Amino acid sequence: MRSLTVISALMLLVLSVACTSTGDDVTSPAFPNLLDEEKNSDSFAHECHENMRTIAGACCVYLASNGTYPADLNTLGEPYTEMTCPECGLPYELKGDEKNFALNCPLPEIPNHGSVINGIVSWPPDPEEEEDYCRSNMRVIFCQAVIFSGTNGRYPRDLEEFGMEDVVCPTCGLTYEYIGVDTVLYVGCPIPADPNHGFIDTNGTSWHAED
Repeated sequence: MRSLTVISALMLLVLSVACTSTGDDVTSPAFPNLLDEEKNSDSFAHECHENMRTIAGACCVYLASNGTYPADLNTLGEPYTEMTCPECGLPYELKGDEKNFALNCPLPEIPNHGSVINGIVSWPPDPEEEEDYCRSNMRVIFCQAVIFSGTNGRYPRDLEEFGMEDVVCPTCGLTYEYIGVDTVLYVGCPIPADPNHGFIDTNGTSWHAED
């Protein structure tokens, strides 16, 4: 019964994530200049980040169904094996086990477009993306707390117990509000203002309810 509760909570959280696309058409002029190259580079990075977020979401869905993260992209199958970095055209690098996964951009340059480790992205958000970034952090904390409960029979008592104390809201830089007792699990944005970026509890996400 406990495992079914864990899977249900994870699926509820994962399905609340809306996939987005840029919707931008990029056209190449006959004589590109440095500004155009910079724009193209930014477009490549943005598209690569969206690809990695999509694959990371699929890893969470796989975990909810199988009790482990996918070992690699082949484990996930299509269409994820066909997704490539838009700049270099290479497939993404994914390694996972029962508790962790690491997804890396394959661009053979330093720095590349970054990575996603256990759902936490390595790249800083743009100011207009801080809300989405914060909500993504809360989803990761919630999922990791549910995974912890599946193994230990209870929710973590605090963020330190499952290694989430260093994850902070990108807007205010504060650690997240967390409650994990009995059947209650709550993760909230720490911005001391109303409205802030919302919260997640066992009923779902506050922003999904608003939609």
